[in-house]
Amino acid sequence: MNYSDIEISIAEAETFARTHYGINGKAKKLMGEVDFNFYLKSDDGKEYTLKVSRPNADIQAIVFQADIMNHLAASEIPLGLPAVVPSTDGKQYIEIENNRVLRLQKWVPGRMLSEVNPRSPELLESWGKTAGLMSKHFAGFDHPAAHRFYKWNPSETLDSRKYSQHIQGQEAQEVADYFWRLFETQALPHLSALRKSVNYNDAHEHNLLTHGDVKTPQVTGVIDFGDALYTETVNELAIACAYACMYMPDPLQAACHVVRGYHQVFPLEEKELAVLFPLICARLMNTVANAAWNKHNEPDNEYLLISEKPAWDLLKKLRNVSPAFAHFSFRHTCGLEPCPSKPLFVDWVREHREQLAPIINFDKKTVMPFDLSVGSLDLGNNENFESIEPFQKTVDRLLEDHGADIGIGGYGEVRPIYTTDAYLVEGNSGAQWRTVHLGMDVWDAAGTPVCAPWEGVVYSVQNNAGERDYGPTIIVKHEVSKKLTFFSLYGHLSIQSLQGITPGMAVKKGQLIATIGPAPENGNWPPHLHFQLMLDMLGNTGDFPGVAFPNERATWLSICPDPAPLFPRVLAPSGEKTVEEILATRHQSLGKSLSISYAKPLHIVRGFKQYLYDTTARRYLDTVNNVPHVGHQHPRVVRAAQRQMAVLNTNTRYLHDNIVGFAEELLATFPPELSVVHFVNSGSEANELAMRMVEAATGQKDMVAVEVGYHGNTSGCIAISSYKFDGKGGKGAPPHTHIVPIPDTYRGLYRNTSEAGKKYATHVQQAIGKIQNQGRNVGGFICESILSCGGQIVLPEGYLKEAYHHVRSAGGLCIADEVQVGFGRVGDKFWGFELQGVLPDIVTLGKPIGNGHPLAAVVTTKKVAEAFANGMEYFNTFGGNPVSCAIGREVLKIVQEEGLQAHAYEVGAYLTKGLKELQKRFPLIGDVRGHGLFLGFELVKNQETLHPAAEEATYLANRMRERGILMSTDGPYHNVLKIKPPMCFSQKNADFFLENLEKVLGEDFLTPT
Repeated sequence: MNYSDIEISIAEAETFARTHYGINGKAKKLMGEVDFNFYLKSDDGKEYTLKVSRPNADIQAIVFQADIMNHLAASEIPLGLPAVVPSTDGKQYIEIENNRVLRLQKWVPGRMLSEVNPRSPELLESWGKTAGLMSKHFAGFDHPAAHRFYKWNPSETLDSRKYSQHIQGQEAQEVADYFWRLFETQALPHLSALRKSVNYNDAHEHNLLTHGDVKTPQVTGVIDFGDALYTETVNELAIACAYACMYMPDPLQAACHVVRGYHQVFPLEEKELAVLFPLICARLMNTVANAAWNKHNEPDNEYLLISEKPAWDLLKKLRNVSPAFAHFSFRHTCGLEPCPSKPLFVDWVREHREQLAPIINFDKKTVMPFDLSVGSLDLGNNENFESIEPFQKTVDRLLEDHGADIGIGGYGEVRPIYTTDAYLVEGNSGAQWRTVHLGMDVWDAAGTPVCAPWEGVVYSVQNNAGERDYGPTIIVKHEVSKKLTFFSLYGHLSIQSLQGITPGMAVKKGQLIATIGPAPENGNWPPHLHFQLMLDMLGNTGDFPGVAFPNERATWLSICPDPAPLFPRVLAPSGEKTVEEILATRHQSLGKSLSISYAKPLHIVRGFKQYLYDTTARRYLDTVNNVPHVGHQHPRVVRAAQRQMAVLNTNTRYLHDNIVGFAEELLATFPPELSVVHFVNSGSEANELAMRMVEAATGQKDMVAVEVGYHGNTSGCIAISSYKFDGKGGKGAPPHTHIVPIPDTYRGLYRNTSEAGKKYATHVQQAIGKIQNQGRNVGGFICESILSCGGQIVLPEGYLKEAYHHVRSAGGLCIADEVQVGFGRVGDKFWGFELQGVLPDIVTLGKPIGNGHPLAAVVTTKKVAEAFANGMEYFNTFGGNPVSCAIGREVLKIVQEEGLQAHAYEVGAYLTKGLKELQKRFPLIGDVRGHGLFLGFELVKNQETLHPAAEEATYLANRMRERGILMSTDGPYHNVLKIKPPMCFSQKNADFFLENLEKVLGEDFLTPT
């Protein structure tokens, strides 16, 4: 029978509702596999679901569904459920022509889970809890109609094998055969021992409904009980996992969140966990096999194919997941020891420790613990391990500094060594890296003999010759009892070690089996032995993961137990404090006015170039911190500081080349009129000193400043910072401060860019007039060359030229605050004030010129400098010291030699173009602005009213942080996302940023329907 011959039209559905239920209303088609479903809204506003069966419907199945709804309603399950609406003559169902059955149910309000974006861990857990509630509330319920064969039952997946001939493609056939075999061998033999019950059996995204909170949605409703049947209880969870894992880059981690939610509501048994993974795959096999048949049998029924592609995509991903590892992961999720044989191994080692043979001869050798962790001060700068040569020097230095022969350590250590782009893997929350080291490293000379600690047989011999791979590797199998077998891996060996050794060869305890290899044949590492224990090979031969993702740490360390008992005892480095411990200490010991970024605070322990690293060695792309101007811990800056710090650091009352050299080099970047520099420690000090110069030169204290401007944290700087005194805790402008409107052409007073500059500048003139009317005169005008805290506001053309004219006509001085803007960041020019074609009287610089070192400066004219030199000595203990100036000189050289100004121009233009492309697609982005790598984009709820989208901006910043990109909000309404990264931020970084930004902008909270 053709699908078109049995299909029900909207008009027919409306007629059924009117004829049999007395309801006049409008119908709309809904998806369905078996029934024809319609949304029905009556003329009086009530909502229903109308269901029409296919011909020759099973009446008992329909009664079964009604009984289920009644049972669950009576059990007070905390979920919204459909309920039967009787017909005008009181019937629960109506038989119509062609042996069809008609039913009406109350509509369950909510948003379909399939429409929710993103699938957060919290949502996945809620998905699992919903399945758990079903299992919990079905306990004790039975029904004759539940005991049936059903093609969607995972336990009956082998029946769908009959459709394998319709599966297209050799790869798909291989995948299908693999998972059917997996079910046959690892699930089918154990089904009889599992708990059984009536199951809902259909917790997929089209049957689950969420509440209206798009920020933190939870599952609140369940519809469609047509698939319910009596089967193994754990299938309820398996089906939920099968659908929840679709579209997820890391499906196993997604499944773990679902399992966690289910287990909290309905605790799982160990034997159920053992078969869960093959049952998940079995349900997916039902989907693809039946889809293959349906394409052949009913090609017009689109609903029957809705899950086919995502199911195939998911199966191909799961084909690369070890079933044993999935089992261990589920055990960990439920609070069990991930690898069941771990306790046996621990007991065996405890009993045999004294009998184990040494792997390396440590006699008469000095052994030291090696700390290669992400926060290790011994490991130091990333440059020390980026390639083999510096890494070898680092190893040699550590051994020499401690007078040691051998270094040892690394088990469970979180390392930054594997966090380059080459190791990047896409996870469910953005980029992730394998950073947890699973073995013990012994750093010793090439040629050092390696022995077996216990008898066994050679399991595999393989040269894993890739760059930074294991190189020559031997794995030995140790079958120590009927219940316990473990494996030992020896990596980074010499090529010679593989000669004459073959799988199956017996190995005696203490037997010499290899030697440590030299670079590059050992995988191109400094010579060392990577020794690792495994309790399960997870299907691997010849190779085995040596590092793990941090979110899988516990599972991997259970599979790969600590080899420490096989090595000399050395004092391990002390661990980092937890986030909770640090927060507690901050709250107790530090001032409460200190803020912390992000809803989930970051514990950052390492920085390098445009990246920051947390304690898991996750690498974050930094788009916020403009202070490390040339890059976090730029190696040249680090060396310049270390070299000078080791020799001398004192004040400026002694002569030194660095201060005069830096002064000359810095002043060479300015117009010749700006020819005198004073060095200080911070931007706040610089602006404080600038105001002293203004008063000394003009005899006046009154300052004109810009609305929402920020100039520092000293009392004097706060007094001219509208961002502070007009904000929380502020008391408004003091008497000598006069605020002019922010020159914002997007949402400000004047938006016509051709005349806005002059109009905004008239407010400076008016402020001066008010000062003069009070019998005083203006001292100075201070303005950032691009307003930072004001929201990355680019000054309109001519603004500073006109403003400076008004100020100077009244005898005042003009200060350009370049603390955040200058030093090549704007790309077009070296200093931001040059964008306006003006010459300030004073320019203030901040920590970017020291790359984060406490270094700042005030640059001014000879006239102002001479007026300031009135006899009172200006002395700053550390302003201009040799170390600071050495750093400043090196930073300036890097900017020039690495072409960072031109780089900022090019990358900034590329990034701006990408942001404007997103602006066309996402109306939430109201404006994109800035120069070079000083950019911002403003979020608005409405393009006409420009209503600020502050909550959305905060959400975006936190979501980008979760995806590995650091952003921050700014502006008077906290709705501007600022982009001021280290200057080494690249076009590749821009692509990564834009790709992730696009994903987050597409999420429900930022894209309301």
